[in-house]
Amino acid sequence: MQFDKGRILQETLARLSRLIEGEAVLLQPYKKDRSVCIILRGDIYRVIERGFEVKAFNVEAGKIKKVLKTLLRKEFPRSNKIWLQLCSSEEVQNLTGK
Repeated sequence: MQFDKGRILQETLARLSRLIEGEAVLLQPYKKDRSVCIILRGDIYRVIERGFEVKAFNVEAGKIKKVLKTLLRKEFPRSNKIWLQLCSSEEVQNLTGK
């Protein structure tokens, strides 16, 4: 699903609250040349950033909003529309290799 940049933060947080363990949310710009993948692992989120920087790190549930806001500004600075995709456990394995 494609969302306006102003609405993507609320939509992503709503989707993250409904995830079950092992599922993920994938965010990409229109060109799909960069991505931010957020995977639920127990009570923490695994964030995989592939764009201007390539890195992976863990975030506590209470801090995900601030981290997500920062990542959206950094990875999608000129994007007006952002794709949001829900990924199952099998798709997450294909994305991460784990």
